[in-house]
Amino acid sequence: MERTLKRKKIPQRNKRKKRVLQILLSGILILLLLLAGLPYFQHVGAYRGAVDRYDFAALTQELAWIEKNAAWLKKLPFIAEGELWLKLNQGEYEAIEPELVRHEDDGHRFWLFQLYLLKDRPDEAEKVIAVLHNPALQKLAQGMLWGNGEEHEKAVNTLLSISEGDLNSEDRVLKNIALSRSYLALGKLEQAQKSWQMAAEISSTHPLVSETEYDLALFTGQWGKAKELSSQSSPVQATSYGEQVLVKKALLALVIGDREGYENTLKALETKENGEACIQYLTGVKAYERGEFAQAAEHLDGAIQMGLPGFIKKDAAQALAQAKERIEAEGALQAITGKL
Repeated sequence: MERTLKRKKIPQRNKRKKRVLQILLSGILILLLLLAGLPYFQHVGAYRGAVDRYDFAALTQELAWIEKNAAWLKKLPFIAEGELWLKLNQGEYEAIEPELVRHEDDGHRFWLFQLYLLKDRPDEAEKVIAVLHNPALQKLAQGMLWGNGEEHEKAVNTLLSISEGDLNSEDRVLKNIALSRSYLALGKLEQAQKSWQMAAEISSTHPLVSETEYDLALFTGQWGKAKELSSQSSPVQATSYGEQVLVKKALLALVIGDREGYENTLKALETKENGEACIQYLTGVKAYERGEFAQAAEHLDGAIQMGLPGFIKKDAAQALAQAKERIEAEGALQAITGKL
């Protein structure tokens, strides 16, 4: 008779203990992984939030943390896109132009268009418009180009023909800021303020919203508000706007008699690409205000010859023409009085 071999049964209690231990160890491991990765999750979330809000200062801060502690995160598409947008607004054009040229989608091409516009290269900007596929984006770019070229009536008509629903949130900001600036140039202050308000409601932290609020304060002679807005700008934000915001700050300092602020702004301009030309322009404006028209003409002409950025070329030419008229008038007056 064969003896039946029976396996020794493991008590159910031991099995349960083993299973509980495995679950506990797995839970501890997951918890440790989560704790280890928590800072990364937090900063990635903060980065995404800054991108969604177009918050220049917060995005700069989060990108600095990523570069220092987790450079590998820059391989994530939305991290890379945020960095490109940041560099575009910081004026790092040479660093990103080759990258933007490589892409053929409308998003990157529109950024390339903005780069050419900011670099005062309208012919290249117009070529980019021709290859955009999205009709609404084409109209937006065309309106921005006309506004940049002082054709403000055309800019307004084109921009108003674009449906808000055909644009993403940042493009709506750009549309309303472009409208605000063209209205401002046309002297239509109420419309300019309304368009700015619409942009601010979409994103109050967008760099162009802050910059245009400053423009409106300067245009309306609200020197106190302009000074307050200027003082609220963080060092990063002040740098991001490059020569344009620094020139505006210097002009404000001249108007309100802030000598220290004026000198500090000139020092900041020295580090900019067209900084020396801008300083010559400001020196000319200062001389003109003092009634020193010969010196004003000399500095303004020198600034134009050095190569001014697009945003003050027209103003510099007008100021130079006015200075020359005053010189001629003074000469004529002296000639008349000398004969008497």
